[in-house]
Amino acid sequence: MHLILFNNKIIIGNGNEVQVLEKGIFHPALEAINKARICVVDADVVIAPSVEQPLEKKDSILVRKFKELYQQDNYVIQDEKIDHNLFQVIGIKEEKVREVYSFIDPEKVEMFIPYGLALRYALKAHKGDSPKTIVFVDDLGTEQLLTVFEGLKLSRTRVLGHAGDDILPEIKRSQIDFSKKIEGFSSAKPEDLLIIVNNQKLSQMLMAQDEKLQVEYWPVPYPALEGLRCADSSIRYQLPEEIVRQKRSVDIKKQVQVFALCGGILLIGGIYFLFNHLRYLALTHEYESAQMVHDQLEERLGVLDQETYRDDLKQHKPLSYGVIYLSMLNVIPSMYTVQSFKFERVDKWLIEMNLLTDAHGLFEPIQRVNILKNAQIKDIFINHQPGKKISIQL
Repeated sequence: MHLILFNNKIIIGNGNEVQVLEKGIFHPALEAINKARICVVDADVVIAPSVEQPLEKKDSILVRKFKELYQQDNYVIQDEKIDHNLFQVIGIKEEKVREVYSFIDPEKVEMFIPYGLALRYALKAHKGDSPKTIVFVDDLGTEQLLTVFEGLKLSRTRVLGHAGDDILPEIKRSQIDFSKKIEGFSSAKPEDLLIIVNNQKLSQMLMAQDEKLQVEYWPVPYPALEGLRCADSSIRYQLPEEIVRQKRSVDIKKQVQVFALCGGILLIGGIYFLFNHLRYLALTHEYESAQMVHDQLEERLGVLDQETYRDDLKQHKPLSYGVIYLSMLNVIPSMYTVQSFKFERVDKWLIEMNLLTDAHGLFEPIQRVNILKNAQIKDIFINHQPGKKISIQL
């Protein structure tokens, strides 16, 4: 992962070495970057109170507060909560954001924050939470960067040409300007001032100019790069069209997921329907085959019944009522009582039976098997009692 500081020059660190590149020149080193964390020096800061909910109202208030001070240019604005109903609004000019993305593809940028925020992470890792007002002087050789901190609050970073002996008035001026901007939101005392520099000679010079000053030397050549390494900020500066593109990408992914889900459901439903349809066709074919066999057997059984009973009738003629009577009783449900039995021959053999039941008019179905296959079965009344009449011609 590469750590990049954008100012008048581009400073790149990769953990092993640091490169200082001039702007306006094609640099293969930038093309070779796969993932980067970036900080930009040129950022404007406003401390503003606002309600925290709803978010739309909070954003509207903070944008209005920022534009009251910086309305001459288009800014990309981010905010962070620094206290209850108190926010720090940090804006970077849109043209600066575009400049950064002209060097680095947005897809490769993991983090994009202001220089002051990256420096604050480095200071917190170095000193923890300090109650003092800290002025940090970052000596980059050809220029010096002055940033003031009080807790989470930070100032706009001032860029100085190499000030030399005149830097102490600039430090005090930065501290005074910052105190005025956060007046009413500050908890530090004016005398609680700590100056931290990353140039030993400069720290010694400042202590010589004023023995009462608290000056600390911190031997880190590029502290903002160290801060980028340990930063965990949710702030990330993006161009409006990049935000729209990401939202569109998220929407497209959601639509694809919905279509995939619907397609999966339709596919499962289609497979289930096809399976059931094929199963239905198979069962229908089996049923038709079984019905055909059943009809053939029924037809054959009817023929056999007629032949069997006709032979029996021919053998016994008008005298064998008992044989036919017992044969009929074998196929009639036991709940029926025979009220009358008639067996005679006119043109054909005729059997007639009247049946009664004691089950309060409820009749068990008479199965049409054997001799009853072609029988006529009618509901009748015998002495006002429901019954059945069975007529069979053979």
